[in-house]
Amino acid sequence: MAAALFSGSQSLRVRGERVTFVWTLLSLPLTVLVLGWLLQHQVTWQEIALLLVVAMVYVAFARGRLLGAGLRVHAAQFAHIHAVVEECARMARLPMPHVFVRDDPFVPVVAVGIGDPYAIVISAQFVDHFQADELRFLVGRELGHIAAGHTRFTSLLSANGRETGVIAIAFGAWLRRIEYTADRIGLLCCGSLETAMRAIAVATFGSVGRKADLAAFAGQLKELHAEPSLRMAEWTASTPYSTNRIAALHRFARDPLFLAWAPRFTANASAPPVPDAREAVYAGFWRRTWAFLIDVAVIQAIVPAAAAVQERVFSLKQLAADPDVAPIVSRIAKDLGASSHVQVSFGGNPLLWFVFGVYAIVLVALAGQTVGMMICDLRVVTANRDPRIGFVRALGRYSALIASLLAIVGWLSIFRRVQPYEKWSRTRLVSGSAAIR
Repeated sequence: MAAALFSGSQSLRVRGERVTFVWTLLSLPLTVLVLGWLLQHQVTWQEIALLLVVAMVYVAFARGRLLGAGLRVHAAQFAHIHAVVEECARMARLPMPHVFVRDDPFVPVVAVGIGDPYAIVISAQFVDHFQADELRFLVGRELGHIAAGHTRFTSLLSANGRETGVIAIAFGAWLRRIEYTADRIGLLCCGSLETAMRAIAVATFGSVGRKADLAAFAGQLKELHAEPSLRMAEWTASTPYSTNRIAALHRFARDPLFLAWAPRFTANASAPPVPDAREAVYAGFWRRTWAFLIDVAVIQAIVPAAAAVQERVFSLKQLAADPDVAPIVSRIAKDLGASSHVQVSFGGNPLLWFVFGVYAIVLVALAGQTVGMMICDLRVVTANRDPRIGFVRALGRYSALIASLLAIVGWLSIFRRVQPYEKWSRTRLVSGSAAIR
């Protein structure tokens, strides 16, 4: 049922979510220019590409940090939490994610991961505040983020669920909209509008939220609507106002869409768990090509551009020719200028191919995918669908790729969905969301 949650005429995705995401990406250059002007710093695409790569590596380390500094939830530890997550996963027909408890005073519950294995992280400072039905709402909405593919992007923006002000301004329109989509799944999992409202209040205000008059709190939205300027502060936030979320849940609870989905979630509560089985959705030629071209663009953005190199060489030659410069300085500048020339072409530059190899091996070993693969929804797994690649297998994959090209067989089988080098290295390139859709 996971595939049906967000497809077709009964999709639970909030209308306009994908359009907002596209417009956010298209307006990103303008946003970067404005932020650069406000911060008095010219943000370059090289910096953005480098941050994206660093973010992917950082997220890849997240599971290690959770295992090293968090408490793993299972049937013998925090059994009540494990039971809630297991029930919500059955209701949404999703595989059981990993669940951890960690010390975080700011984020009550968050889902993380750019691919399997996904994880739900619950704050140790909030865990005792939530009742079982409230936890069902909060866990359900994080499962909604996973099923909708939100975490593959939100984890890059923030690995712990706390976006910075710059991220909130740049991606806030989309981040706020996906919260409404997640709230729908949460409401379907808990089945009670009152429970959902109470969960939002406790997650926002801690234990004090349980004492709040929820009707009066929801009524504060009227004052916001009465004065348009009061709503502008939400534009700089990564999450919508809690009053807006409650109002949206009220509308959804009366929507025929909720009435159509609620019986299915209830019936699935007693269904067997969904096995963590991955479909053999192999990548085709064009998706591989697009992923490769995107990765080439990322490398060219990270590695100093030819224009910058030429500018440096030209400056050194000017310094060497300056008659007022000391002879020893002139000699050093001349030697550096003569040895600093770099080819412009990617194909003719061994340095760029070396950087590309290191980039691909490191990201595939740690995250299972490069930036291009992530954008094209692709992921490297082992032949038996294990998402844990590791450095040895990643190195073997790309060594086998070079060998197949040198042996010509790689060129002759370029249109195959399973390449010869993948058979040799026992790796596969599959759809990154095949496990949840």
